[in-house]
Formats: sequence, C-alpha cells, structure tokens
Amino acid sequence: MPSIPRDVLSALHSNSKNIRNICILAHVDHGKTTLADSLISSNGIISAKLAGKIRYLDSRPDEQERGITMKSSCISLLYQDKSALASGADAGVRVRDKTYLINLIDSPGHVDFASEVSTAVRLCDGAFVV
Repeated sequence: MPSIPRDVLSALHSNSKNIRNICILAHVDHGKTTLADSLISSNGIISAKLAGKIRYLDSRPDEQERGITMKSSCISLLYQDKSALASGADAGVRVRDKTYLINLIDSPGHVDFASEVSTAVRLCDGAFVV
C-alpha cells in the first residue's frame, strides 16, 4: 500500500467517529508484537516476510536485545471497510467504503511493566486479547 495522501489523513483526523484506539494485550511471549508486525505489514510499512521477525514497534535497543516489549509503542494504520449492504427490497447490493484511522498500541506482557499496560488500556476504545 502506498503512503497515505495528506488530504486523506487530514480528513480522517477531523472526523473522530472514524478513529479507533486499539491495544494488544496478552502475557509475555504470546505474540503481541508479531500480531502488530502483521497488521503493520498489511499497510505496506514493512514486508510480509519480515512480519514477526523485525519487531517494528520494539524500537529500544534493550527491547531488541532481550526480545520483549518493555515500553508501549503506537502506530497509526489505515483500515478500509468494504462491507456489502443490501439495498432495500430489491436484490441489488451496494458497497459501503468507510475508512478508519487505527491507532494501534503494542503493550508489554511482562508483569514488571504492568504500569505501561494499564496506561495503554486507559487510552483505548478496545483491545485485541491474544
């Protein structure tokens, strides 16, 4: 996916109904960062082959060395909902194209970083529980 045009981003930011704040929650080593990498690759930011290996949101050197997330990290992703809706009594179908800005937060799973997790949860509308 190419980079998002500035006017599209501006429109998304001006309509808070199309912004979702989502956190990824699970115990340590259950795949939170791997899931985040997969979602990031779906937006074309990283290669699908690197998803799960690059640990894109673990930007601190100590996180990369230890292989665990210690600080919550976030990224904005684009999601386009293209669900079909029946159009009244006739058999025709129209497609609704709605674009959302997803602010994804990858949180730590280790109990030593519980304050990072609780802060991330308070900021979010919902969560992926892995």
